[in-house]
Amino acid sequence: GIITYGNIPKESFPEMEIPMIAVNTVYPGVSPADMETLVTRPIEDELNTIGDIKELTSTSVEGYSSVVAEFETSVNLEEALQKVREKVDLAKPELPEDAEDPSIMEFNLSEVPIMQVNLSGEYGLVRLKEIGEELQDRIERIPSVLRVDLRGGLEREVKVDVDLGKLKFYGLALGDVIETIQTENVNIPGGNIDVGDFKYSVRVDGEFEDPSLIEDLVITTVGGRAIYVRDVAEVEFGFAERESFARLDGNPVVTLDIVKRSGENIIATAEAVKAAIAQAEAAFPPSTIWKITSDQSDDIRMMVSSLENNVISGLLLIVGVLFFFLGVRTSFFVALSIPTSMLLSFLVLGIMDVSMNMIVLFSLILALGMLVDNAIVIVE
Repeated sequence: GIITYGNIPKESFPEMEIPMIAVNTVYPGVSPADMETLVTRPIEDELNTIGDIKELTSTSVEGYSSVVAEFETSVNLEEALQKVREKVDLAKPELPEDAEDPSIMEFNLSEVPIMQVNLSGEYGLVRLKEIGEELQDRIERIPSVLRVDLRGGLEREVKVDVDLGKLKFYGLALGDVIETIQTENVNIPGGNIDVGDFKYSVRVDGEFEDPSLIEDLVITTVGGRAIYVRDVAEVEFGFAERESFARLDGNPVVTLDIVKRSGENIIATAEAVKAAIAQAEAAFPPSTIWKITSDQSDDIRMMVSSLENNVISGLLLIVGVLFFFLGVRTSFFVALSIPTSMLLSFLVLGIMDVSMNMIVLFSLILALGMLVDNAIVIVE
């Protein structure tokens, strides 16, 4: 029982399946009424043919549609997911061509982040995100970590600002500029070449390493004169539009959401993450500050400690009281039954492959109180 107690994975929540699947579709710039007519209704009509669906709800807002299918609790979620995929594939031909492909999402409590690592420093968000990405790679190498999601920071992006008047002057279309950049920014394999006993791979390396090269691309030739991208557009190496913001204590930060693998020990995972950050800290710039928030391992550690304290204090108090009132024999039987029952419980939990989660911990603490009362009654 003692060995099993040390090896049982300790988690926040028990592993459980939520019988709900969402189908989300993005169609930028379309009104809510059109989203309902063009996207939501065709998907709803196909999903309605699935017999195991308990309730079907949908939301249509500007540029976004979400259809949520709630199944009966007895349904096999893998089979339900396969049925939803098949029905969405049937609905795709009815959707607008320029709408994004529908994404299918499950509701999974095991993928809730167990902690957040926040990075801040007295330098730009670009450098801060680079540090965050390096730390992300280091943490994802921990076996018990499923993935690390990064939020905040700035991402580099090349912007080509085309002048409509200049396009008309040269008789060009916007598609000509796009096609020129797309066809030039590629690596082309050229096969193999034999030189004596050696065989060499040949390729044309055409991907841009310097954004300024885009300005020198030739779009077309008019009257023997080449028309360059710089003649009709301005090329800027700027930043992408921010899709996420992260702040801590009013200051901009880069946040790493740590998601552990299902069934792994949350306390051990949190300690491994903190150790990885401590190792990487030596390479951080001098003004870098890192802070952990929403650490679920603290709650689990507190509950595990509470269980241990309840077992030990309950054992000492009840043995002392029974020894004083009922004698050595009675107190000995009770002192033997309490730890034996708890250790047997840990053994059963280990055999059933049940993790030490919030529900199990509260149940054990509740059962401990009943155990003390029943022990006294049975001995009497």
